[in-house]
Formats: sequence, structure tokens, C-alpha cells
Amino acid sequence: MRGLRTDNQLVELVIAGDQTAFEEIFERYKRLVAIVASRYFRRLDEIEEIIQIAFAKAFVDMSRFRGLHDRSLSSWLSRITANACIDSLRHKNRRPERLTCDLSEHEAETLFDLAGDVQRTGEDEVVDRDLAEKLLANLGADDRALLEMFYLEEMSVAEIADLLGVSQANVKIRSWRARAVLRKTLKRFL
Repeated sequence: MRGLRTDNQLVELVIAGDQTAFEEIFERYKRLVAIVASRYFRRLDEIEEIIQIAFAKAFVDMSRFRGLHDRSLSSWLSRITANACIDSLRHKNRRPERLTCDLSEHEAETLFDLAGDVQRTGEDEVVDRDLAEKLLANLGADDRALLEMFYLEEMSVAEIADLLGVSQANVKIRSWRARAVLRKTLKRFL
């Protein structure tokens, strides 16, 4: 029985023209690519489109992958996916939802009560999650994804910087600015 092939072996096989090797890469990393895409998009059809774009780009650029001295295949695919998401958002010229249109008076009161409420029910958590989504929608897609990577995915600053292809200082500054926007938005309702 043949053992599991390494990423570098699969890349070499793809470059040599082995279609099944690319299918193995796809099966191995489609979940990772979907997770990265879901940081930028919420709708399943948009995520699936990004998966297709990212893997098509990876297939075309496979000969440029440098797995020994550059980064891992998973990191490389994550970077391609993040870039595909950003390109797609720029192309669609998406604007974040305006919070003032989405936040009802009841939701604003709920937000105010969150700090002191210790007993949380399942329904409360759903309301909180919805409220957090509305607050995050006030941010640009890049900043929203950055905060989600940091707080929800619990990625380190170094991991985020590597994924986005920016410096760690840039990640820290962008996250500080994004949190400042959220604080400013919250102050309007508190």
C-alpha cells in the first residue's frame, strides 16, 4: 500500500502533469480554503466561487510554489485564497452595511446589557452573534477578516501577517484601527 504523499511530492507530480495529484491536493485543502474564504464572505455560493478561483490560480501557478524554503503548501493556498477574496471584493466594489440601518432600538439596548448579563441562554447567544455580525459589517471586509482571524480563529499576529503577506506591525495597526471603529460605533449606541 502506498503511503501518504507529502505536499512537495504532490506539487512535483502536478508540475509533471499528474492530474490525480492535483485532485489529492484539492481534497486535502478544500476545507482550509473554504475557511479562509468564509472570513470574507458569508454566502455559500460566494465561498464556493472563491474555492474554484483559488484552486484554479494555484493550479496555474503551481510551478512558482517554493515549498522547501518559502512556506508550506497550506500557507501558500491560504495566501492565494485571501488574495482571491480581496480581488473579488474590489471587483464587486462592495460596501459594508450601514449599522444605523440594521441596529434596532431593542438590539442597541441588548448591546448595552451585554456587559452586565452573566446568565446567557441559547437565544441570547444567537442575538449576540447577530449583533456582533452587524457591528462587524460596519468594518471593511479586510478589517473584519483580520479581527475574525485574531479573535475567532485565535491566530497569532505572526500567522495573520504571513497569511495576508504584510508585516506584523501592519497587522497590529490595522487591528487597533478596526477596534477603534467598533468602539466608536458602540459609543453611538451606549
